[in-house]
Amino acid sequence: MVREMIRVVTVTGVDDSVRPEELIPIAERYPFVEFGVLLSQKQQGGHRFPSRNWLAELYILWRQEKERVTLSGHLCGEWVQDLCLGEPSFFKDFGYTWEMFKRFQLNFHAKPHLTDSGKLYEIIRKQFAYKPVIFQMDGTNDEIFYSLEARCQVFPLFDQSGGIGLVPKAWPKQYPATYCGYAGGLSPANLQKEMGRISEVADGTIWIDAKTSLRSGDNKVFRIETVCRFLEAAMPWVKHWW
Repeated sequence: MVREMIRVVTVTGVDDSVRPEELIPIAERYPFVEFGVLLSQKQQGGHRFPSRNWLAELYILWRQEKERVTLSGHLCGEWVQDLCLGEPSFFKDFGYTWEMFKRFQLNFHAKPHLTDSGKLYEIIRKQFAYKPVIFQMDGTNDEIFYSLEARCQVFPLFDQSGGIGLVPKAWPKQYPATYCGYAGGLSPANLQKEMGRISEVADGTIWIDAKTSLRSGDNKVFRIETVCRFLEAAMPWVKHWW
């Protein structure tokens, strides 16, 4: 049974394969969409990871269209490890354009991360300016989230595949009274089935995130047509609050 339970649908991996202005018609048609931008010091400019020039253009677009275009920054690699140890290298390297992201996500990719939870808390409190921070719950670094959840605005994204796009055998149960996200192999073709499964374990409001299925077979292109099909498939489940 379809139930309106989704607040946000994140489509992740927007990059140089599309023009920033191509996002505007999507945001106008689907006001619940959030564009997830993958950020990596070493991989920027590669597939899924936009270049600095593209990000600068995106920032200009956001300044003009911030009421319509919602963005999230998904940190990967050394920037995440540094943050976990209390070093805000992302903010030093990235500059002022980080303000375009409404919320941030820390991707751990199922690799153990050394963490100083006290220093990480201070970074979230000061550097992220109280913006929501999402933790990729992959079964390897979940304790980092648990050490912070009572002290700051952090939210779990259940992604047992570690970001590689595999549907789990069972979706985790939503934490009580907690806004949670679900990711892992979601696509236009399977979303109705998987939302049915998710609705059995999630009683409250959630968001969902898709990435791998939105790209071309060779991984080179963020496919706008596929993104729109995914958003159309999600619409019956979206809470109509706009």
